[in-house]
Amino acid sequence: MKFLKAIAIAIVSLVFKTIAGDHIRSISFKKYSRCNQFISPFNETIVEGIHSVAACGVECASETYCVAFSLSSGDNVCMIHRHVFLDGVCYVGDWRHFNVQNRCMNGGEYDQSKLTCQCYGGYIGHFCERIMQDCSEGFKIGHYEEDGIYLIHPRMSPSPFSVWCRMRYDGNTFIQRRIDGSTHFNRSWQEYKDGFGDLSKNFWLGNDKIAYITNGRSQTLIFDTKDESSPFMRQRVYTQFSLSQDGLYSMTYTNSWGHDDPLRNGGDCLVELKGQPFSTFDQDNDDNSPLNCAQEHKSGFWFKSCTPCNPNGVWSETADKKRAGVPEEMFWTPVVGDNLIMFCTTFLKAT
Repeated sequence: MKFLKAIAIAIVSLVFKTIAGDHIRSISFKKYSRCNQFISPFNETIVEGIHSVAACGVECASETYCVAFSLSSGDNVCMIHRHVFLDGVCYVGDWRHFNVQNRCMNGGEYDQSKLTCQCYGGYIGHFCERIMQDCSEGFKIGHYEEDGIYLIHPRMSPSPFSVWCRMRYDGNTFIQRRIDGSTHFNRSWQEYKDGFGDLSKNFWLGNDKIAYITNGRSQTLIFDTKDESSPFMRQRVYTQFSLSQDGLYSMTYTNSWGHDDPLRNGGDCLVELKGQPFSTFDQDNDDNSPLNCAQEHKSGFWFKSCTPCNPNGVWSETADKKRAGVPEEMFWTPVVGDNLIMFCTTFLKAT
């Protein structure tokens, strides 16, 4: 019996490997034998010519709705059920009954009404068998509605990593956020490469991770900024945004546009920087200036003869909410002008 059960689990795992790509899924079965009412089989899915519990388990595993199955050894019939055995009802004849255990992977919960798994933490699929590529995929598949920290696994990435997702507006994967001055952004090349900060507050996701996301699926980059000159969030959009994977993280995009309302338009700050590699104080890749612009602006960013924008600069607060006029402070010159940036986020949306 132990040998038979081992075979059943191994075979079911093979079936799930076929269903769920490279992810191997093992389903365990719990035999149900306490019956106080006997009935004739009712109209469930019937598969004939099944000779073993293992083979019947394979049939169950291949159906997303199956949560229990029965095997009639005398008739070689396998019956697939949409409901588990809970009420003590068994079938007349030589039947063995099994409830499926652990139908969903990775902490998912089976939803009987939807005949699928409710997944958590970034997992998606009928059985929560894989991790979403980005927040947009998680939103569109319908597993997630709450903003928060989730795992993603872009196609280009060797391993999953955590991101902040906004599960609205088609799903947004945040790569940068500045909400206060508690985190400094004057960091080394390695820190910008790997990422730093607190995903729930202020952070830079990491150039490696941004490159994985933008080279795996087509992404639109969106900058949101807030300043005293407008009651609204200002926004600028860059389509087909990507970073190079040559170690320089050169930035490129196809088109850029902003809101028709001048009070909501963030202005195009990246047009002069298109095609530029990334720079930090310890790796200056701005060949257009004799200055080390990253050192001058005390931040990491794409610089060309320094820059008209410095969203990773030093957080500053003044009484009149105007810039102090120093190169290291946060600024986004187009439209915002000499106003301080009071809030800045940068996120991706798959297109």
